[in-house]
Amino acid sequence: MPNNTTTNLSIKLNNFLHRIDCKATVIALVNQHGCSLKRIRRSKNWLLTGKQSQLVEVSEQLQVGKTMWITEAIGKALPKPSFDLTAIVLANADMTINRLITETGCTLIEARIAIDKAEGLA
Repeated sequence: MPNNTTTNLSIKLNNFLHRIDCKATVIALVNQHGCSLKRIRRSKNWLLTGKQSQLVEVSEQLQVGKTMWITEAIGKALPKPSFDLTAIVLANADMTINRLITETGCTLIEARIAIDKAEGLA
């Protein structure tokens, strides 16, 4: 199985030119971190390509104003970390459903199942 930090990820950025102020600034920032940003044929859409670690660095730099949507697109495309929710609940006796969802990004159903398993109900 390939390592996530060595494989290239591609993220489609719809309506890129119409949603940002300065194309050259964003392209320079992306290139600075070792990623590439290229137009998809003759469309309004662009493709951001890079390794996971590079994309995380780019998203940290773009967390302002009109480029926040790029950060959100990168966040959606990156693989989600997996957690053993039951082990987290067992380690923290005062863990609530809302806190578990906030800290791990799991769904409400996953959080309820983990708490039920930890309490011996499931």
